[in-house]
Parts: sequence; C-alpha cells; structure tokens
Amino acid sequence: MNLAALVPAIEVLMSPLDWGSQDAWLARGLERVRDVVGAGESFAETSPTAELEQLLRLEGDEPGWLETALDSAATGGTGSVLPPQAAEAHLPVVSLRCALAAGLSMLHRLHGWRSTLGQVCDDVNAGMAVFRANELREIARNGRWTELLEEEPKRDHLLDLITRQAGYTAASVGSLREDYRELELPGRSYRLIAKQVPAGDLLPEAGVLVLMDRLGPELPTTRELRVTFGLRGREPQVALLAAEGLSNAAIAQRLRLSAHTVRHYLERVLGRLGLHSRKALALHLMGAEREKQPVEPR
Repeated sequence: MNLAALVPAIEVLMSPLDWGSQDAWLARGLERVRDVVGAGESFAETSPTAELEQLLRLEGDEPGWLETALDSAATGGTGSVLPPQAAEAHLPVVSLRCALAAGLSMLHRLHGWRSTLGQVCDDVNAGMAVFRANELREIARNGRWTELLEEEPKRDHLLDLITRQAGYTAASVGSLREDYRELELPGRSYRLIAKQVPAGDLLPEAGVLVLMDRLGPELPTTRELRVTFGLRGREPQVALLAAEGLSNAAIAQRLRLSAHTVRHYLERVLGRLGLHSRKALALHLMGAEREKQPVEPR
C-alpha cells in the first residue's frame, strides 16, 4: 500500500466536476487508486467501474456496488458505496471509499440542479448553459441549448462569442452582475443573458449562467432598428424588450438602468415612431415591412 499516493487519489475521487465527464473522472480515479494499492496493469477486458470495484473491495460488499451507486446518482437516488461494516485494517481503502462517496454526492446534486434548471429553461424555450468562472468550461446545459447550437451553421464561431461573453461577465465586478448582449451572425441573431453565479453547495467556485435565445423573423434586431427606424443608443434594446411585454422595472434590471431612464427611452421610441402604447409598438415592429439594408460587418 503506497500511502504517499493516498491524498492525490482522495482529491481526484472527491472532485468529479474537474474532469469534464463521469467517464474521465472514473478513469483518472482508477489511475490514482492503482498507485495507492500498487496494482500493475489493468484487469483484462474489465471496465474502469468494475476494476475500481475490485481494487476497493471490502468485506460485506454487494456485487456491482459501484455501478449501483453511479446509477443512483444519475437518477437522483441515495445509493451508498460503503458496506454496513468496514474493518479498521482496511483504513486506506475506507478513506478512498469515503472520498468516492463524496464525489458521487456531488454528481447527485449536479444532476438535480441540471434537471431543475433544465426544466425551467425548457418551459420558456430558452437555451441554458453553466460555465465554471475560473476556466470558462461548460459543466451543464439543457436540451434547448444543444438544439440551438446544432442548428447554427457557424456553431464554432457562436461558441467562441458565447465563451468570450461568459469570460467578460465572470471577470466583471459585482456579486450579482447580469449582462445582456445580442450576437449577430450571417443570417441569424441571438440574444444572450449572462449572469454571475456565486459559489455554493454545488460548485466550490463561482460560475456563469448563460441564457440564449434566437431572435426570430417576427422581431428585428437592434441593428435593424437603428438602420430602418433611426433609433439610437439604448433605444433599440428598450424597444425590443418592451415589444416582448417586459415592464419598465424588468427592462431596467435586464439592462442595468434605472426605471426612470427606461421610461425616458421608451417615450422617445414611441415618439420617434408615432406610437402611443407597448401593444402598438409590438404590432409595428412585427408587422412593418422592413427592407433590410446591407450592414458592414463589425
């Protein structure tokens, strides 16, 4: 038993989110456990899960205890990786099993968190992804996020723009900062809302929550509003959000403006367009025959 390798193995087993996927975490954990127990080559035709079960075996284990625990974490259950009794003579193995239990508990919380946020975002038809703030690595997404990326011909470019925005939000000062931005690609436009997520029970470090929506043909983009209707500054953003039915307070929170400033912008927009209500604004933007003029790329 190599006790010098025990601490690195425990650190790996307790941190499943550091390895990108469950399979990568199990593979790395297996390497570390081999170092501890002095195992040589891996067992022939044996999966990492089955090999970990054999290397960390304790008296009283049920067959397939690790596979059961992994399935339980993935479905929201509470399966245990420790037998009812563990002999003190196997203390290093017990320590590794406790670390593995902590890692599975984190996977369990992550699954529940993904499921809850995914349901909420799916209900509003918005794409959702969460990035670790320090590495800008995606750790969670919902189904709509995947659909939006798969339907975008310039997928890699879109991902690059999203990652840059997440990095900007993560580096910004403010514990509850929220950033609003539109991304314009050839033929398509997207709206992003990036919000800082403080460190908590799920993630040891802070993260960034990104909501993504594709702007449909029923509403123009902010650039089109500037070119076609002559709106300036924040007026296009205020006009679009008001047309979608957001209140002045909600628009103010989204754009980090005061409600008074939003009201002032909205009054100017309605005045420029000769309109008198939010409903008239929405109908005007959706029904106007807009001749799109070529715009120089940024």
